[in-house]
Amino acid sequence: MVFDSDRAMLKGPDTFKRFNVTGNAVPLNEANLKPKEELLVFERAGERRALLQKQMVYHHVAQGELAGEPYLVSF
Repeated sequence: MVFDSDRAMLKGPDTFKRFNVTGNAVPLNEANLKPKEELLVFERAGERRALLQKQMVYHHVAQGELAGEPYLVSF
């Protein structure tokens, strides 16, 4: 899917505080997650990221870089 900037509403301030994902990712087996923690998982070019659902419920939008390209995830 390609982002169509002509359809985007990019006026005014963000309604929700955007989550800027920076730094090194932590492997899931080292993250000390609760057994039933719910995750939003996405992949690009064989690289995966997981965000906590509870973070996304608050922020609604996360952005960062994955496989050398920028991404934006909404929830």
